[in-house]
Amino acid sequence: MLDWLKRRRTRDKMPEYAAVRRTPNRGLPSELAAREAGETFVTQREAIESSLREPPRRPQAESPLFVALLGGGRANVVTITLPESGSLCLPIFSTPFRAADYIRVLLGSGPAVKYLSSSSLELVAMLRDLRGMGIEQFALDRCPRCNIFTAIDSASITTAEAAIDCWTIFKATELARLDLYLSHALRIARAGELDAAREVALETVAHVSLEDPRAHLLLGQIAVALQDRPLLREARAFLQFLQLTSWERKLDEAVRTGSPDFEFAA
Repeated sequence: MLDWLKRRRTRDKMPEYAAVRRTPNRGLPSELAAREAGETFVTQREAIESSLREPPRRPQAESPLFVALLGGGRANVVTITLPESGSLCLPIFSTPFRAADYIRVLLGSGPAVKYLSSSSLELVAMLRDLRGMGIEQFALDRCPRCNIFTAIDSASITTAEAAIDCWTIFKATELARLDLYLSHALRIARAGELDAAREVALETVAHVSLEDPRAHLLLGQIAVALQDRPLLREARAFLQFLQLTSWERKLDEAVRTGSPDFEFAA
């Protein structure tokens, strides 16, 4: 994370999908929504959370894990004003890419914003200091395209272990949704439902994660099958931006043959 923050500036041009910009919220097919609400999904999410709580997947207390945004607000941090109470909430992100997406969607026309990377220990100290300034809640990985998000009482995060546990809960949900959405999109793409698969994949990058290479490879393969050159350029641009060379080669092979295999392995 620190290397990324050193290499990038907040005004660097991160790629985007024009279709997501035009339609930020697509919703889910009824079948997929039902699967997400089902017991199988809950079980899979709990299994992922369990694995994240144990080494080697559990982060260390001293390792960079969170990203805050520095700006011109109170305490020099970017905050969200909660609509019901008017109180201030600190947006925190689990990766700089999520922070960059938030900046682009919601802060692009405002003053320049900087990143602040912190470990779990450092986040606890930051939250403690901000409580003294009247900022008593935070939101982890708030989706910039959704109006509803969870605000967490920062007084509940007083140890590095509590901060890591919070990260684990949110990350497990993200990873479970990624697997669910992308497996659905891949299945229907193989069945020839390319337009529907594209919509699910776009919803995935818009609302779940824009860092997973599978979503961009799938969108690129769908673009090849549909002969959609703009979408192909956008998918390749993301793979290049994320420096996912082997996945870009996989997409290039689909372009060369003109016959995507709809497989995720790069």
